[in-house]
Amino acid sequence: MSNSWLTRTWQHRLSRSGGALHTAGKAIGFTACTIVALNIIWGWITDEPIDIAGPARATVNHTDYIKSYAEKCISRLLTTTSDQRASLTDCWTANDLQNLPTNVPVIVDYARANKIALADAYPEAEQWQVVVEVSERPYATASPRTTYHQLSVLFSKYGLRATALPGSVNGGGSGATLPLAYPVSLPIGKPDGNGGIAPTSNPLSDTISGFLTSYLTNAGGLERFVSNTSGLHSLADCASLQLTNLVASKSVPDQTTPAEGTTVHVLATVNEMTAQYAPRPEQYPLALTVASGRWTVTGIDAGPALVGTADLAPVAPTASEPLR
Repeated sequence: MSNSWLTRTWQHRLSRSGGALHTAGKAIGFTACTIVALNIIWGWITDEPIDIAGPARATVNHTDYIKSYAEKCISRLLTTTSDQRASLTDCWTANDLQNLPTNVPVIVDYARANKIALADAYPEAEQWQVVVEVSERPYATASPRTTYHQLSVLFSKYGLRATALPGSVNGGGSGATLPLAYPVSLPIGKPDGNGGIAPTSNPLSDTISGFLTSYLTNAGGLERFVSNTSGLHSLADCASLQLTNLVASKSVPDQTTPAEGTTVHVLATVNEMTAQYAPRPEQYPLALTVASGRWTVTGIDAGPALVGTADLAPVAPTASEPLR
Protein backbone atom coordinates (compact mmCIF):
# COMPACT_ATOMS: atom_id res chain seq x y z
CA MET A 1 0.00 0.00 0.00
CA SER A 2 1.25 3.46 -0.86
CA ASN A 3 2.24 5.63 2.11
CA SER A 4 0.96 8.72 0.31
CA TRP A 5 -2.11 10.41 1.70
CA LEU A 6 -3.22 10.99 -1.93
CA THR A 7 -5.29 8.39 -3.72
CA ARG A 8 -3.88 6.86 -6.89
CA THR A 9 -6.56 8.61 -8.87
CA TRP A 10 -5.44 12.03 -7.68
CA GLN A 11 -1.77 11.12 -8.12
CA HIS A 12 -2.51 10.25 -11.74
CA ARG A 13 -4.49 13.47 -12.24
CA LEU A 14 -1.71 15.63 -10.78
CA SER A 15 0.92 13.80 -12.81
CA ARG A 16 -0.98 14.50 -15.99
CA SER A 17 -1.50 18.12 -15.06
CA GLY A 18 2.17 18.70 -14.12
CA GLY A 19 3.15 19.70 -17.62
CA ALA A 20 0.21 22.02 -17.89
CA LEU A 21 1.06 23.64 -14.55
CA HIS A 22 4.66 24.11 -15.61
CA THR A 23 3.54 25.77 -18.80
CA ALA A 24 1.06 27.95 -16.94
CA GLY A 25 3.72 28.93 -14.40
CA LYS A 26 6.04 30.12 -17.15
CA ALA A 27 3.21 32.07 -18.70
CA ILE A 28 2.40 33.76 -15.38
CA GLY A 29 6.06 34.63 -14.81
CA PHE A 30 6.40 36.03 -18.32
CA THR A 31 3.22 38.06 -17.85
CA ALA A 32 4.42 39.48 -14.53
CA CYS A 33 7.78 40.52 -15.97
CA THR A 34 6.01 42.03 -18.96
CA ILE A 35 3.74 44.07 -16.69
CA VAL A 36 6.75 45.40 -14.74
CA ALA A 37 8.59 46.25 -17.96
CA LEU A 38 5.55 47.95 -19.44
CA ASN A 39 5.11 49.92 -16.21
CA ILE A 40 8.68 51.22 -16.47
CA ILE A 41 8.30 52.03 -20.16
CA TRP A 42 5.01 53.80 -19.44
CA GLY A 43 6.85 55.87 -16.81
CA TRP A 44 9.38 56.89 -19.45
CA ILE A 45 6.66 57.81 -21.93
CA THR A 46 4.46 59.74 -19.50
CA ASP A 47 7.39 61.19 -17.53
CA GLU A 48 5.90 59.77 -14.32
CA PRO A 49 8.64 59.19 -11.72
CA ILE A 50 9.57 55.62 -10.85
CA ASP A 51 9.25 54.88 -7.13
CA ILE A 52 12.74 54.93 -5.65
CA ALA A 53 11.70 56.50 -2.34
CA GLY A 54 10.22 53.23 -1.06
CA PRO A 55 13.44 51.17 -1.36
CA ALA A 56 15.47 54.13 -0.08
CA ARG A 57 13.26 54.39 2.99
CA ALA A 58 13.64 50.66 3.60
CA THR A 59 17.44 50.98 3.51
CA VAL A 60 17.40 53.93 5.92
CA ASN A 61 15.10 52.08 8.31
CA HIS A 62 17.37 49.04 8.03
CA THR A 63 20.49 50.95 9.04
CA ASP A 64 18.67 53.01 11.70
CA TYR A 65 17.60 49.75 13.32
CA ILE A 66 21.19 48.51 13.43
CA LYS A 67 22.62 51.84 14.66
CA SER A 68 20.07 52.01 17.48
CA TYR A 69 21.00 48.50 18.57
CA ALA A 70 24.72 49.31 18.57
CA GLU A 71 24.15 52.49 20.58
CA LYS A 72 22.18 50.54 23.19
CA CYS A 73 24.81 47.80 23.47
CA ILE A 74 27.74 50.22 23.86
CA SER A 75 25.94 52.47 26.33
CA ARG A 76 24.94 49.52 28.51
CA LEU A 77 28.37 47.92 28.42
CA LEU A 78 30.06 51.12 29.58
CA THR A 79 27.68 51.60 32.51
CA THR A 80 26.80 48.05 33.61
CA THR A 81 28.24 46.49 36.76
CA SER A 82 28.88 42.82 37.47
CA ASP A 83 25.58 42.38 39.31
CA GLN A 84 23.70 43.84 36.32
CA ARG A 85 25.15 41.37 33.82
CA ALA A 86 21.73 40.18 32.70
CA SER A 87 20.99 43.55 31.08
CA LEU A 88 23.64 42.77 28.44
CA THR A 89 22.22 39.44 27.23
CA ASP A 90 20.53 41.18 24.28
CA CYS A 91 24.02 41.81 22.92
CA TRP A 92 26.38 39.13 24.29
CA THR A 93 26.38 35.84 26.18
CA ALA A 94 27.48 35.48 29.79
CA ASN A 95 30.72 33.85 28.64
CA ASP A 96 31.58 37.00 26.69
CA LEU A 97 31.30 39.13 29.84
CA GLN A 98 33.73 37.66 32.33
CA ASN A 99 35.20 40.93 33.57
CA LEU A 100 32.74 43.65 34.56
CA PRO A 101 33.32 46.40 37.17
CA THR A 102 31.69 46.32 40.59
CA ASN A 103 30.91 50.05 40.42
CA VAL A 104 29.64 52.17 37.53
CA PRO A 105 32.86 53.41 35.90
CA VAL A 106 31.50 56.29 33.81
CA ILE A 107 28.44 58.43 33.21
CA VAL A 108 27.40 58.36 29.56
CA ASP A 109 25.96 61.65 28.29
CA TYR A 110 25.15 60.16 24.90
CA ALA A 111 26.08 57.26 22.63
CA ARG A 112 25.60 58.07 18.96
CA ALA A 113 26.41 55.90 15.94
CA ASN A 114 28.24 58.14 13.48
CA LYS A 115 29.45 55.51 11.02
CA ILE A 116 27.83 52.36 9.64
CA ALA A 117 29.08 50.16 6.82
CA LEU A 118 28.24 46.73 5.45
CA ALA A 119 31.23 44.52 6.28
CA ASP A 120 30.10 41.13 4.90
CA ALA A 121 27.05 39.66 3.21
CA TYR A 122 26.17 36.00 3.70
CA PRO A 123 23.35 33.90 2.19
CA GLU A 124 21.05 34.48 5.17
CA ALA A 125 22.65 37.34 7.10
CA GLU A 126 24.68 40.54 6.90
CA GLN A 127 27.47 41.72 9.18
CA TRP A 128 27.58 45.48 9.74
CA GLN A 129 30.36 47.62 11.18
CA VAL A 130 29.12 50.41 13.45
CA VAL A 131 31.29 53.08 15.11
CA VAL A 132 29.61 54.63 18.14
CA GLU A 133 30.71 58.03 19.45
CA VAL A 134 30.34 58.32 23.23
CA SER A 135 30.47 61.38 25.46
CA GLU A 136 31.41 60.15 28.92
CA ARG A 137 32.65 61.47 32.24
CA PRO A 138 33.92 59.67 35.37
CA TYR A 139 31.56 61.65 37.64
CA ALA A 140 28.78 64.19 37.21
CA THR A 141 30.84 67.38 37.59
CA ALA A 142 33.83 66.17 35.54
CA SER A 143 34.54 67.46 32.04
CA PRO A 144 33.22 65.14 29.35
CA ARG A 145 35.52 63.34 26.95
CA THR A 146 34.73 61.69 23.64
CA THR A 147 35.56 58.06 22.92
CA TYR A 148 34.84 55.85 19.90
CA HIS A 149 33.86 52.18 19.93
CA GLN A 150 33.52 49.79 16.99
CA LEU A 151 30.89 47.07 17.18
CA SER A 152 30.11 44.37 14.61
CA VAL A 153 26.42 43.44 14.32
CA LEU A 154 24.88 40.45 12.56
CA PHE A 155 21.54 41.20 10.91
CA SER A 156 19.31 38.24 10.06
CA LYS A 157 15.68 37.16 10.08
CA TYR A 158 16.15 36.29 13.75
CA GLY A 159 17.02 39.88 14.68
CA LEU A 160 20.27 41.57 15.67
CA ARG A 161 23.26 40.19 17.54
CA ALA A 162 26.73 41.50 18.29
CA THR A 163 29.30 39.17 16.73
CA ALA A 164 32.08 40.16 19.15
CA LEU A 165 32.84 42.54 21.98
CA PRO A 166 33.51 46.14 20.90
CA GLY A 167 36.92 47.67 20.43
CA SER A 168 38.10 51.23 20.98
CA VAL A 169 39.04 53.02 17.76
CA ASN A 170 40.28 56.42 16.64
CA GLY A 171 37.83 59.17 15.82
CA GLY A 172 37.81 61.26 12.70
CA GLY A 173 40.43 63.70 13.96
CA SER A 174 40.15 67.24 15.30
CA GLY A 175 39.60 68.71 11.84
CA ALA A 176 41.35 71.57 10.08
CA THR A 177 40.76 75.24 9.46
CA LEU A 178 40.90 77.67 6.55
CA PRO A 179 41.54 81.41 6.95
CA LEU A 180 38.52 83.69 7.08
CA ALA A 181 38.00 85.80 3.97
CA TYR A 182 37.30 89.08 5.76
CA PRO A 183 40.46 91.20 5.35
CA VAL A 184 38.94 94.56 6.35
CA SER A 185 38.31 95.63 9.96
CA LEU A 186 35.32 97.87 10.71
CA PRO A 187 34.82 100.19 13.70
CA ILE A 188 32.58 99.01 16.53
CA GLY A 189 30.57 101.12 18.95
CA LYS A 190 30.74 100.95 22.74
CA PRO A 191 27.82 99.81 24.91
CA ASP A 192 25.12 102.47 25.03
CA GLY A 193 24.04 101.69 28.61
CA ASN A 194 20.63 100.42 27.49
CA GLY A 195 21.66 96.95 26.34
CA GLY A 196 22.57 98.08 22.83
CA ILE A 197 25.53 99.55 20.96
CA ALA A 198 26.38 103.23 20.57
CA PRO A 199 26.62 104.50 16.97
CA THR A 200 29.83 105.27 15.13
CA SER A 201 30.34 107.48 12.11
CA ASN A 202 30.45 104.45 9.80
CA PRO A 203 27.09 103.72 8.09
CA LEU A 204 27.89 100.03 7.59
CA SER A 205 28.95 99.45 11.19
CA ASP A 206 25.94 101.30 12.52
CA THR A 207 23.57 99.28 10.36
CA ILE A 208 25.06 96.05 11.68
CA SER A 209 24.90 97.27 15.29
CA GLY A 210 21.28 98.35 14.84
CA PHE A 211 20.39 95.05 13.24
CA LEU A 212 21.98 92.94 16.00
CA THR A 213 20.34 95.01 18.76
CA SER A 214 16.87 94.82 17.21
CA TYR A 215 17.31 91.17 16.19
CA LEU A 216 18.61 89.81 19.50
CA THR A 217 16.94 92.09 22.10
CA ASN A 218 13.44 93.49 22.54
CA ALA A 219 14.52 96.96 21.35
CA GLY A 220 12.26 96.66 18.28
CA GLY A 221 12.67 98.38 14.91
CA LEU A 222 14.16 95.43 13.03
CA GLU A 223 12.38 96.49 9.84
CA ARG A 224 14.65 99.55 9.62
CA PHE A 225 17.74 97.37 9.12
CA VAL A 226 16.62 94.41 6.97
CA SER A 227 15.35 94.02 3.42
CA ASN A 228 11.79 92.93 2.69
CA THR A 229 13.08 89.59 1.40
CA SER A 230 15.43 88.76 4.30
CA GLY A 231 12.88 86.57 6.09
CA LEU A 232 14.35 87.64 9.45
CA HIS A 233 12.25 88.24 12.55
CA SER A 234 13.29 89.47 15.98
CA LEU A 235 14.39 86.75 18.44
CA ALA A 236 14.33 89.04 21.50
CA ASP A 237 16.10 86.45 23.68
CA CYS A 238 18.94 88.67 24.98
CA ALA A 239 18.96 91.26 27.73
CA SER A 240 22.01 93.03 26.28
CA LEU A 241 24.87 92.56 23.85
CA GLN A 242 28.27 93.92 22.93
CA LEU A 243 29.83 93.81 19.47
CA THR A 244 33.46 92.78 20.03
CA ASN A 245 34.77 92.35 16.49
CA LEU A 246 33.57 93.27 13.01
CA VAL A 247 35.32 92.40 9.75
CA ALA A 248 34.27 92.77 6.12
CA SER A 249 34.98 91.01 2.83
CA LYS A 250 36.07 94.26 1.15
CA SER A 251 36.62 97.96 1.80
CA VAL A 252 33.67 100.35 1.71
CA PRO A 253 33.55 104.15 2.28
CA ASP A 254 33.85 105.11 5.95
CA GLN A 255 31.60 108.16 5.97
CA THR A 256 29.24 107.70 3.02
CA THR A 257 26.99 105.04 1.55
CA PRO A 258 28.25 103.57 -1.75
CA ALA A 259 26.32 103.14 -4.99
CA GLU A 260 22.94 101.41 -5.16
CA GLY A 261 23.25 97.61 -5.28
CA THR A 262 26.70 97.49 -3.66
CA THR A 263 27.02 94.24 -1.68
CA VAL A 264 29.38 93.30 1.14
CA HIS A 265 29.69 90.33 3.50
CA VAL A 266 30.71 90.78 7.13
CA LEU A 267 31.41 88.62 10.16
CA ALA A 268 30.18 90.04 13.48
CA THR A 269 31.38 88.64 16.82
CA VAL A 270 28.98 89.32 19.68
CA ASN A 271 29.07 88.79 23.44
CA GLU A 272 25.47 88.44 24.57
CA MET A 273 23.74 88.33 27.93
CA THR A 274 20.73 86.06 27.50
CA ALA A 275 17.31 86.65 29.02
CA GLN A 276 18.40 84.18 31.72
CA TYR A 277 21.45 86.41 32.35
CA ALA A 278 23.91 83.84 31.08
CA PRO A 279 26.82 85.01 28.88
CA ARG A 280 26.80 83.64 25.34
CA PRO A 281 29.34 84.33 22.57
CA GLU A 282 28.09 84.11 18.98
CA GLN A 283 29.17 85.04 15.45
CA TYR A 284 26.98 86.16 12.57
CA PRO A 285 28.07 86.02 8.90
CA LEU A 286 25.85 88.66 7.30
CA ALA A 287 25.13 89.82 3.76
CA LEU A 288 24.33 93.51 3.24
CA THR A 289 23.28 95.46 0.15
CA VAL A 290 22.72 99.15 -0.50
CA ALA A 291 19.04 99.75 -1.29
CA SER A 292 17.29 103.14 -1.50
CA GLY A 293 20.48 104.86 -0.41
CA ARG A 294 21.14 102.88 2.77
CA TRP A 295 22.69 99.61 3.91
CA THR A 296 20.23 96.77 4.61
CA VAL A 297 20.82 93.23 5.88
CA THR A 298 19.60 90.84 3.22
CA GLY A 299 20.24 87.67 5.19
CA ILE A 300 22.43 85.55 7.42
CA ASP A 301 24.93 83.63 5.28
CA ALA A 302 25.02 79.85 5.50
CA GLY A 303 28.59 80.09 6.77
CA PRO A 304 31.51 82.50 7.01
CA ALA A 305 33.51 83.26 3.86
CA LEU A 306 36.75 81.27 3.73
CA VAL A 307 39.92 81.48 1.64
CA GLY A 308 39.35 78.29 -0.28
CA THR A 309 42.75 78.37 -2.04
CA ALA A 310 44.72 78.40 1.22
CA ASP A 311 46.36 75.31 2.74
CA LEU A 312 44.38 73.47 5.37
CA ALA A 313 45.72 73.92 8.90
CA PRO A 314 45.14 70.71 10.91
CA VAL A 315 44.01 71.28 14.49
CA ALA A 316 46.11 69.49 17.11
CA PRO A 317 44.17 67.44 19.70
CA THR A 318 43.74 69.12 23.08
CA ALA A 319 45.04 67.57 26.29
CA SER A 320 41.56 66.28 27.13
CA GLU A 321 41.18 64.50 23.82
CA PRO A 322 42.64 61.08 22.96
CA LEU A 323 45.09 61.16 20.08
CA ARG A 324 43.41 60.18 16.82
